[in-house]
Amino acid sequence: MERRAFLAAAGAAALLSTTDARAQTGEMRMGTMHPPKYKALQELSGHCVGTANDCLRHCIGMLAMNDHSMTGCINTAYQVVVACGALQALAAVNSRQTPAFAKATAEICAACQRECEKYPEVAECKACAESCKACGDECRKIGA
Repeated sequence: MERRAFLAAAGAAALLSTTDARAQTGEMRMGTMHPPKYKALQELSGHCVGTANDCLRHCIGMLAMNDHSMTGCINTAYQVVVACGALQALAAVNSRQTPAFAKATAEICAACQRECEKYPEVAECKACAESCKACGDECRKIGA
């Protein structure tokens, strides 16, 4: 009985190692077959979403203190979160629509950059403006 259990375990181990080797080979093959076309855009748009969310958090905090001076920043940062989030997803899957969407997103990033540059003393706005500039520049390259 112990011999049967041993043979069954050895057979299962052999099957698993073969399956694992095939999976790794398949992953390697798939990785080289479909490389990312818009890797920089994917990363920059993702970063832009993060900094715009940080900016939104600050601006909403200002609203909570009855300071409405940054409502323009709220509007443009929100648009960046939505547009860059969608752009990041399109770029990640090498969508054919990425260049056209990047062109439109460049304008959204530029508007947010201009609005955030009005508040250079606010760290979140400064970071958002810099991120929007970088993302907008890449968008213009892809969308040209």
